Amino acid sequence: MTKSYRLIIVLTVTAILSGLLLSLLNLHTSPLIEAYQNKVLNEALSSVLPGSDKINDRIIENKRFYFGYDKQGNITGIAFLTEGNGFQSKLRILVGTDSEMTRITKIRILEQKETPGLGTKIDTDPSNKANPQWFSKQFEDLNIGDKVSYVKNQTPDKSAGQIMAITGATISSKAVVDIINSALIENKRILSKNTDLNIGQCPDIESDNGGGINPENLPEGAESVSIEGKTYYISRNDAGEITNVAFVTSGEGFQSKIKVMACMSPDFKKMLNLKILEQNETQGWGSRLLNDTKSTDPQWFLKQFNNLNTDGIIKTVATTPNKLNGEVAVISEATVSSEAVINMLNESIQEYRDTYQNRKVN
Repeated sequence: MTKSYRLIIVLTVTAILSGLLLSLLNLHTSPLIEAYQNKVLNEALSSVLPGSDKINDRIIENKRFYFGYDKQGNITGIAFLTEGNGFQSKLRILVGTDSEMTRITKIRILEQKETPGLGTKIDTDPSNKANPQWFSKQFEDLNIGDKVSYVKNQTPDKSAGQIMAITGATISSKAVVDIINSALIENKRILSKNTDLNIGQCPDIESDNGGGINPENLPEGAESVSIEGKTYYISRNDAGEITNVAFVTSGEGFQSKIKVMACMSPDFKKMLNLKILEQNETQGWGSRLLNDTKSTDPQWFLKQFNNLNTDGIIKTVATTPNKLNGEVAVISEATVSSEAVINMLNESIQEYRDTYQNRKVN
């Protein structure tokens, strides 16, 4: 037997034994790794769905959702896993929202291998010893009526869905925001289509600096249609059927002009949701239209319009409002601002409904 032949036999045997050892090791460690990952996920779910007595998962359109429930069986929140590319690694994020997906309750970064000392700050910032998780904490109770955005070197406005990017790690910061926004849009669509949850769907349209709507900002699947001088923003499903019709209207509030986008069902009998595009009401009073810091649910005023019956006029009530009756409550100590929104909606819905139905879009 030649020396080279013996070397081949030794290498072959070594390779076989190494493969067997790795297989045995994998068989032993895989259940341990899976159990650890499940433990981390369960702990993270409890964190992003606070106040939930029970958490159940459900697969819808090949996506897994986690629903939190209180003791009475009411849904307290929704969570989902999402992932995408960061600056130099895959990011895996668990996102918790309220039951209507209008507010992020909390996020957890479950996986990342970004640049040490820079991109890794999306998870833990060792330079900020007083608050090492400051970046992810910005998402707690963050308004997502439109979408999440980021700012640099300035104080973010949580009521407008803003967070501050990490200095020196803008790409990683932006990646987190983009991954979350993409998942929110898709998951809202899935839940609106497959559940009876109040997940209002509207075209994701950005206003320009003047508070108007730039046609270039229309998302894919949405179109702008003008009828008798009125502009409608229309979304269609894959079959080409109109799923919602939105319009922009404005009126005078207590001390500023208030501009809103109302998203309606095609027959205008239901408002799917309401977005405030512009307002400069008194800080801490009328500004509570967007963010009521005196409430445990800062976006409660706008949430009232999700799936609100608008077959008749929108009415205000002093007691608990009933959406089926078109009822909403005004903000205590901000009645003028609240009623300004309601009055402009009642007037505009009637006008836009009549014009649209007289020359209905197909």
